Amino acid sequence: MAIDKEGSLYKALFEAAADGIIIINARGIIQSFSPSAELLFGYSEADVFGQNVSILMPKSDADRHDGYLKNYLDSGKAAIIGKGREVTAMKKSGQLFQMHLSVGRAETPEGQPFFVGICHDLSMYRNVVEQLERVDVRYRNVFDSEGLFIIRISLEGTIILSNKSFSQQFHTHQLAGDDFLGCVAGSSKRDAKLLFSLSENGFKNELKMSLMMKGSSSHTEVEWRFKLVKDNIGCHIQGVGIDVSEKIVAANEAFFLRNFDSVTKLPQLDYVQQLFDSNQAENTLFCFMVFELTDFDRIRKLNGEVLADKMLEELARSLEERVSYLHCSRLQASRFLLIFAVDATQDLAQQVEQKATALHTELQRTVGDISSEIRVGSAYFSKHKDTFSDVVECALMAIEYSRQNMLFLSCYNESIHHAADRKKGIQKALIKAIKHADIDVYFQPKIDFKHNRVAGYEALMRWFSDDYGLVPPWEVIETAQELNLLIELDKCVMNKTLSIIKANPSLFHAETPVAINLSAKSFGMKRIIDELIEKIHELGIDPKSIEVEVTEDALLTIGDQVKSNASALREAGIKICLDDFGTGYSALSYLGKLPLDNLKIDRSFVIESEQESGRLMLEAIVSIAKSFHLTVTAEGIETPEQQAFLASIGCEYAQGFYYSKAIPVTDIPSWIASYQQE
Repeated sequence: MAIDKEGSLYKALFEAAADGIIIINARGIIQSFSPSAELLFGYSEADVFGQNVSILMPKSDADRHDGYLKNYLDSGKAAIIGKGREVTAMKKSGQLFQMHLSVGRAETPEGQPFFVGICHDLSMYRNVVEQLERVDVRYRNVFDSEGLFIIRISLEGTIILSNKSFSQQFHTHQLAGDDFLGCVAGSSKRDAKLLFSLSENGFKNELKMSLMMKGSSSHTEVEWRFKLVKDNIGCHIQGVGIDVSEKIVAANEAFFLRNFDSVTKLPQLDYVQQLFDSNQAENTLFCFMVFELTDFDRIRKLNGEVLADKMLEELARSLEERVSYLHCSRLQASRFLLIFAVDATQDLAQQVEQKATALHTELQRTVGDISSEIRVGSAYFSKHKDTFSDVVECALMAIEYSRQNMLFLSCYNESIHHAADRKKGIQKALIKAIKHADIDVYFQPKIDFKHNRVAGYEALMRWFSDDYGLVPPWEVIETAQELNLLIELDKCVMNKTLSIIKANPSLFHAETPVAINLSAKSFGMKRIIDELIEKIHELGIDPKSIEVEVTEDALLTIGDQVKSNASALREAGIKICLDDFGTGYSALSYLGKLPLDNLKIDRSFVIESEQESGRLMLEAIVSIAKSFHLTVTAEGIETPEQQAFLASIGCEYAQGFYYSKAIPVTDIPSWIASYQQE
């Protein structure tokens, strides 16, 4: 007999039920399919009526379903009948989903069994459970993270809850309920108390602060973020912190590298200015004293960079311990700035000299068995009329004046300022003069003793500045060295000399060669020597009309390149002369290492020819030159007696005011005419 679907109770229950209801007969054929079942599975009742209920199952379950039903009917043993369980179902679209299935047995009035299935969709429930599980895992991961400190504290500061990281590091052997402030170190307690001074209404936003926390073995800098939270118990403060100790260390290291000298650990000048400008005492006069080790380069060469730096480090430490000052900074290499207060009512010069003497004494004690001297420059600072940078500049002018004049101590004054301004002006003007080849070349005749004739010339640089007049050659060379323009100066003079030689072939030729001076630095550079040789060929000048003069310091660095350069000059037919012999670093062993042609005796030895010891020295120099098969030229001849003596001991050539000073090329013909008449 069919199921009565028309009964009012059946219709009410069947159509109003939220869960899907499916009725099948003993053979598993669907007899009824409720509206909720239609929504759940996507089938209409017409679609499934008369179909086996396995249409609603995945294939693996559908193949076994009829067997389960037959087994129950035959044995009476229920696996699912009368029970509920979670099963996998399949929609019309083929989508699988989880549902809770409850199956009950009933019979028709004729005694035929049928089964009623109640289907409850578990999809939403399962999604919620999975989300909760993910949230729970994420929460546990965060809470148990070793990289985070998590606490819950009351508004009174009592620890309600803390994670493992916090408890192990800051709450060891303590219990929940203890005071949070007890975990905070030192001055950070003052900042931490701010948390508990805020009212419930005044703690609306997240509060960020760094606190030093007490650790079991050391303190740790923690960056905290606190916020107010509410739960069913009340209002509490939630804190999440991270260890920023390494960040603080890195920041401190960056601060040190930016503001302190790595060798002496003294503050850099900019940082000293910052400290000084923010803490000046009213109506106090300060002395800015710049001092430097005069022979630090020698100390560094003899002992190496490492030991030299250790010496400076020790010097800085000893100054801090033994010499009273307000600030000290290393400016460069072995140059320091010392700032100290002076008593304006006492002798200022005496106070400065006493401080300079104390510095020198401390240096001698620190350096030990390596003798060293210092030079000092000082200037005064008054708050209401001076600036930090201006006074530092004045002190630097003063020490530069000490250096130029070989003085121990100089105190800034107007004359020093004028000299410094002149130096800066000359530096700027020289750069421009070299760039535009505004350096002049004069020629000093070289006389052959034996034949009393002109045997050649030395090309000598002369610079006439529009602003400073004739600048002495030594000052030009010194300025070029300071500006690292010595090679450019050599090239400028070299090119101008070659141009003049080219334009005056009747004056300058193989019988009267011109000696061009090259610094030791230029002599050691292949490109300079190559340029000289190429320029001679380019201009069509006879190489025999050119000589190269180089000073003794070139002998200090005789290496493969210097030897190669000298050989290149010799192969090109250009002679080489060693200038100013006896004034530098000469050693007899060096003389045989270069293909030299001529040796020049410095004028300082010629002056000494009036003394017996001087004459013996000159005889020895000439004898040395002869032993190396070199000709000899004496510089600085000013008297007939000097000429006579040098000629008598075998000197071949001479230069000096006794014959002529250096003169422009335009004056050479008239000078030759007058010299030949004498």
